[in-house]
Amino acid sequence: MNNDFETKLIINNETYDVTPISNNQITIDISNLMGIENSSFSVKTSDTTSEFKNFFIVLKGWYQIETDLEILKAFIFNNTNTINTFIDTQTSSTSFFGDTRNIKGNSSGYEVYTTNTSGVYRNDFKMFSKDVGVSTDPNSGYFTSNAFEESKMFGNFSDDGEFVIESYITHIDVNSSIIVNCCGAHIMTNDKGETSSSSNASEQLFSEDRLRVKAYGKGSDNYFYEFGIDIGSSPFKNYVIKSINGFNNWELVNNSVNQNFGGKTRFVDFDLIFNKTSNDELQTSNDLTNSWNIIKNNVQSFFIKDRTNWFIVSNNNLYSTSDSGINWNLELELPTYSEVNYMSFATNKMLLSGKNILYIKYE
Repeated sequence: MNNDFETKLIINNETYDVTPISNNQITIDISNLMGIENSSFSVKTSDTTSEFKNFFIVLKGWYQIETDLEILKAFIFNNTNTINTFIDTQTSSTSFFGDTRNIKGNSSGYEVYTTNTSGVYRNDFKMFSKDVGVSTDPNSGYFTSNAFEESKMFGNFSDDGEFVIESYITHIDVNSSIIVNCCGAHIMTNDKGETSSSSNASEQLFSEDRLRVKAYGKGSDNYFYEFGIDIGSSPFKNYVIKSINGFNNWELVNNSVNQNFGGKTRFVDFDLIFNKTSNDELQTSNDLTNSWNIIKNNVQSFFIKDRTNWFIVSNNNLYSTSDSGINWNLELELPTYSEVNYMSFATNKMLLSGKNILYIKYE
């Protein structure tokens, strides 16, 4: 590197003084004055100026990515500009056709790429990284290591004599995944979908079909929890079960509360469970669903980053709390009648997605 020549960086026709780090690296902080979105730069050393190269500027804070996709789930990760999405491709409000799309950030913005899993019905979708993920149809799971350019089907509920109604991803890592159907039957793969095993928590615990799974998750005590409604009791009761591996050897933790879950339920930890009731109350339970505390009213949807950072949509606005619901702050004003479906979180960015809605925030 020759430091005898003055180096300048030209961004959108404005010139900035810079000091090169090496022969091929220059760093500069992007500011509001440099513009936003489609931009270009060149390097000038002495009397020589390089050709202009295009790049795309997204400033810190919330940025709207224009989309006409009906996004059901979308995931972001550190050290990548790729957004993995799961969408409904049916225009009818009474039918559903799940599909995956990858949205890649490049020098001209965000572009949508169709994957090779189009044309299938999917129940659930979850990404472990931008490349590793699992999707499900009502009967089986599909494991991918290349963002659904290819996937390997694993398990078959119908072959095991189980209900082929709804299936959800309860666990995923780089090699393995567990899925559960509506009624406590499980399928697990430990080799990226090459082989699978099956078990049934309801039959293990009650010797009959009784469980209707509502929510699931892994606690800080390293146990996997599942809970929902026990239809084998009269009246119906809540149940809570746990397993050290999330697949078999289930233990019955609670089967005594006569209160049905309503709306949407989310497990965060064994001492922090969320439930949005049918009348839009957001509740939390700290004792495995034995009792509930009302946190917020008029909640259209809610999303949990961690134990203290929560988000809700209310009156077409996104609100956040960083102190477990004590104080709420306006995060983002949304279009009227917005349908928000999901939020994904990485270290320094977050993603909000829904029907024709995609916002990203860099912090």
